[in-house]
Amino acid sequence: MSSCSNAAIKKMVLSTAGKQFLDYALRILSLAEEAKQALHPTKPAGRLRLGAMEATAASRLIHLLPQFRAICPQVELTLHTQPTQQLTDRVQRAALDCALVSLPVTAEGELVCPPDIDAIPVFVEQLMLVSTTGPADSRLAAFPRGCSYRALGEAFFASDARVEIQDVGSYHAMIACIASGGYSGILPQSVIDILTLPDNCQIQPFKQVQTQLIWRRGYMSPALSEMRQLLTSAAPF
Repeated sequence: MSSCSNAAIKKMVLSTAGKQFLDYALRILSLAEEAKQALHPTKPAGRLRLGAMEATAASRLIHLLPQFRAICPQVELTLHTQPTQQLTDRVQRAALDCALVSLPVTAEGELVCPPDIDAIPVFVEQLMLVSTTGPADSRLAAFPRGCSYRALGEAFFASDARVEIQDVGSYHAMIACIASGGYSGILPQSVIDILTLPDNCQIQPFKQVQTQLIWRRGYMSPALSEMRQLLTSAAPF
């Protein structure tokens, strides 16, 4: 039988077989939870594992999650924040039930969505380019790879071979980098509205993007249905 882990300097690392086994285990647990909730289709209960981008959690969910709690008091809701690509991967692996992400679009404006994922638009975000110098000679402060806003920034600065990217873990850290001079950042207006920007920051419109709610194709539960209804009734926000 294949080993499910490899020993590597005092820590356990999942082997390929181990990762495959974990994926199956997560799907089985998800199916078990779905079957449990199906016994009471009109009464949301059980667990809902929600993922969200940092921006969405800070500027949108802070208002909506208390409403969800009031509507579904029996649901155990957990929130996980990560960039879009990582959240999408976790939904595909059944490690999350649903997530709020900003999927990429083609040059023609068509949504690029994995075939095993369903998606509906819930918010429109006005992205802003924030800097203290000019974008031509700025470095980019952005969340780690997998962040959809970072990808847009990389494309914008692609013609400048000198551009450097500074990874940050929060929007406060991004603003600090920008305020120090020589950096630009791409932030949703909804996030700027809840932050205090330094006086030396300048802001200009960058791009409008959608935020989508995604879930695995074929999966639905009363709790997810209520979350979907709440989000769509709140949009546009």
